[in-house]
Amino acid sequence: MGAKKADFFDSRDKYLSFVNSTNEKSKIAFELAKYIKKSKITKDAFRIFDAGTGDGSVISTLLSAAHEKFPEDPIIVVGKEISIDDINSLLAFLGYRFYEHKNLVFCITNASYKDIHEKEFKDCKLIKKELSGNSSFSFNQQLMNMSDVIKKNWEIKEDTSSTILRPKHKSFMVIYRKDQKIPLIHLIPKKLTDVPKVYDFIIASQAFRLRSPYQRTLNLVLLPLIRMLDLKGQLFFIYSSGNDFTKKILKQFFPKINPFQFNDPKAFIKTISQNIPEFSKKYKVNISSFFFSFLNISLSSKRKFSPMNSLGLWNAITYVGQISENEQNKININVKFLDKISSSAKKLSLNFKDNMMRFEKKIK
Repeated sequence: MGAKKADFFDSRDKYLSFVNSTNEKSKIAFELAKYIKKSKITKDAFRIFDAGTGDGSVISTLLSAAHEKFPEDPIIVVGKEISIDDINSLLAFLGYRFYEHKNLVFCITNASYKDIHEKEFKDCKLIKKELSGNSSFSFNQQLMNMSDVIKKNWEIKEDTSSTILRPKHKSFMVIYRKDQKIPLIHLIPKKLTDVPKVYDFIIASQAFRLRSPYQRTLNLVLLPLIRMLDLKGQLFFIYSSGNDFTKKILKQFFPKINPFQFNDPKAFIKTISQNIPEFSKKYKVNISSFFFSFLNISLSSKRKFSPMNSLGLWNAITYVGQISENEQNKININVKFLDKISSSAKKLSLNFKDNMMRFEKKIK
């Protein structure tokens, strides 16, 4: 894409390396599942908004927890994602979810948070997909055959002024079981203005750039999502803390970069309070954290890491720190470098730490 400034969001190989070499996704899903168990349905369905579905591993696990809590109740999910590869992976997870929970409506869109909350769907295409049959195998076949539809409607372009990838056209795809069309008629959007405006459960995992100032992250991510919370709804804002071994290693190779300078939860809350009148009266905020691990068979060996495992660790560290491709290109990755990573890793506890902020809306 020309002279585009590649960063961690746009590097598919680094993302896949991170997902496959750590257990962050499962840790997030099980952390969120704790709060599903305490959730209640306030209207006609349990409404979930996923601010970035990624490969689908978090939302699919979370839907299992939601089914356990609400086995017979309708569930509607709206997930935002612009990556064609991630959506195809997400669809591969959903076959059994539709089999297990028949009263499920799953929506995928590339529209913005603001578009969804304000119902500004100008030039947005509504696509409906009905799943026939009554088996997870049949559902999986149909879902995987949607790849051409995704490819056609989820094209992206580069915003030359900011190098951010944006959709060429806005699309909103609704998927549901054909045999449940009548009982779910109140949830299946006939038009885009029928899409839910507020939600009971909102997930925002790694949804912002760590080096973005607090106000920018607030404007682009947090404020729009907070406004999408229904009464007693919960928003989970999850991101890399940097308070782990990654900071030490990144400082060693990138001494002039401070990737975690805008990730203080208290600073986020202070900035939000300055933008939302009577914030503390309207919302309750809980700050917590959790660890996830680098998964590596070399950890059980007294020998050094293999070059492949050392590279996987390096990719995970630079992904967590959101070190851009251009910045990483200054590092000469060779056997000597990988041996250095291996030696450092053997002396450290390879546990990453994520911050999690839980916002709960108390009053309208």
